[in-house]
Amino acid sequence: MLGRVNPHTKAIRVLLVSLHVAMPCLAGCGGTEATGIGAVRLVGPGVVNNPGNKSLRFDILKYGLDRFCFEMTRRGTPLKTQDDQPVIGRFFADSCQSRALGDLERKSFVVQFSGKGYVWTNVTARIGFTAAGLVEYAPDFQLADDGSMYIYFRPLRLDAVSFETKFVEYSLVQAGASLVGIDPNEIGQQVVKSQLDRGFTVIRYDDDGNMDFGIGLVRRGSQPFKPFRLSSEDKVELANDRTALHSGQQDYVGGFEVTEDSQALYVVLSLEGTPAIDVLVVPKSVGDVMIQQYVSAPGPAFPTAPAAMDDALVSGQLWKRYVRVPPGQYYVVLDHSAGPGQSAPTLAGGQDLPARVDYGIQRGDAP
Repeated sequence: MLGRVNPHTKAIRVLLVSLHVAMPCLAGCGGTEATGIGAVRLVGPGVVNNPGNKSLRFDILKYGLDRFCFEMTRRGTPLKTQDDQPVIGRFFADSCQSRALGDLERKSFVVQFSGKGYVWTNVTARIGFTAAGLVEYAPDFQLADDGSMYIYFRPLRLDAVSFETKFVEYSLVQAGASLVGIDPNEIGQQVVKSQLDRGFTVIRYDDDGNMDFGIGLVRRGSQPFKPFRLSSEDKVELANDRTALHSGQQDYVGGFEVTEDSQALYVVLSLEGTPAIDVLVVPKSVGDVMIQQYVSAPGPAFPTAPAAMDDALVSGQLWKRYVRVPPGQYYVVLDHSAGPGQSAPTLAGGQDLPARVDYGIQRGDAP
């Protein structure tokens, strides 16, 4: 179980660090200084949850806006068809601007973003794309009785969501798209818009940085789907989810920040569906170059420098490793291709054997 802290003494700190998180971001960060809102330390859920306290609540929400886009550009946003289904792609924001709309009745803010990403569908195979858009969110939060903070981001308006396909992996699909009525732009854009339409929820459990992220609106007291139950006594949970990789595909999970020389990334994985895949841990500078290549051209991307870790994940075994790395940001790269790493996809009678990977990633002191 995750540790709990008295909600009457932790409310402001919990909220402020929660709002340091954008769509994909689970990293904890400090900072409790905020003029005019220190009084929240002295109140409990009943007062803070009262919708009549509009000025107090909106002032707290605005405090986190200066970090919203900063965090959004640090990690890939997972793309899913449903909350409990595997990840089918990711979006990586290159730029982001946010601003609050100060009307207390409206109580919203606008995020304008652009970036790149990839998504796999059984109609198109992998699509590499760029996308941009403007979303107006209605943020709100609720304190649970145990002190957990649920931050809700409800979409009010989607404007000018543009989508441009950079490539479609299968040349057959590209050649025959117009003949069979397949429009990769329309398919990819629908995947991205469907994520934005659902909004998202950030759940902050304690002052140690333990939190969850859920696509859609997670009911207070509930938790998003997580395949692993990870110990949090001495570690911060950064990711806990499920992804699916077809033959020839990769997935870039992160970036995850290591803040001190004494820290390590702890990675727990399990694999089903195919005999083995490769796992690499690379610095964000290397991973960013790989992602750019991966969203721009067919085939796997290769690291431009040695990986901090390069290992094989074998089906049917719980895989646990820790990687001690210098302070910085890192991606965990899952590779189901004949490119980097030690393994290559196995075909059964010429058929694709997709890999289903459960992953849990934490940050903690190195042994």
